[in-house]
Amino acid sequence: MTIRLYDTAARKKRVFQPQDPARVTMYVCGPTVYNYAHIGNARPPIVFDVLRRLLMRVYGDDAVIYARNITDIEDKIIKASLESGEPIAEITKKFADIYNADTAALNVLSPSIEPWATDHVGDMIEMIEKLVRKSYAYVGKEGVWFSVNSMPDYGKLSGRKLEDNEAGARVAVDADKRDPADFALWKFAKEGEPEDAIWDSPWGRGRPGWHIECSAMAAKHLGKTIDIHGGGIDLQFPHHENEIAQSECAHGEIMANYWMHNGFLDMGGEKMSKSLG
Repeated sequence: MTIRLYDTAARKKRVFQPQDPARVTMYVCGPTVYNYAHIGNARPPIVFDVLRRLLMRVYGDDAVIYARNITDIEDKIIKASLESGEPIAEITKKFADIYNADTAALNVLSPSIEPWATDHVGDMIEMIEKLVRKSYAYVGKEGVWFSVNSMPDYGKLSGRKLEDNEAGARVAVDADKRDPADFALWKFAKEGEPEDAIWDSPWGRGRPGWHIECSAMAAKHLGKTIDIHGGGIDLQFPHHENEIAQSECAHGEIMANYWMHNGFLDMGGEKMSKSLG
């Protein structure tokens, strides 16, 4: 059977050819576990479960290695902990269990690997150290930043050019950055933040940025180059774009051979989201 997949990076359908038919690798960005998932959040696990089942049918059940991470380090989680008074680990365990129960109720298979961000902080620090050493990243007063200007083909996944990124729109304006599009690899701890959201690092106490989490976990469990990387279309930029930048600059290899994105579940013309209630 020939499988053709729409590759976001190529902007066309391509015949799927895994690096190793005996070990087909797929990484899909999982939930940030600070609240209940809504039905729109179920779209990625269902879409990529269908793809996984097809790959298993063609290559064999044991040949497909499917990783879906748990993001348990993130600003929204810290906010939920500060507001509720609950330890972060209790919040993340509770909502990760609920998420997995919800996806199981939708007949979604459990991932082969479910890496948690908190278990991979050391891997993230190692990757950041490599990026700093190779001059793709720099240390500021508020954290460690990736320099987008250091990567000539930054924006190749989304097709966005740096001049298209209006300061204050999709990229945060910060006086600590050399360029408004630079993004955080490591954030220094701020006063009042809970101790269970702070780790030691060579640059100072703090926590990893969101984007570096998936880069480190994907490399750790699936390899420097994976067959398929998937997620919602809202992750194409900046999350997946920044994953590519970190991973490819750190390793000198392509991060993924196929990029796939599912669309939104729309409600009256707007994407379903927690922020809209």
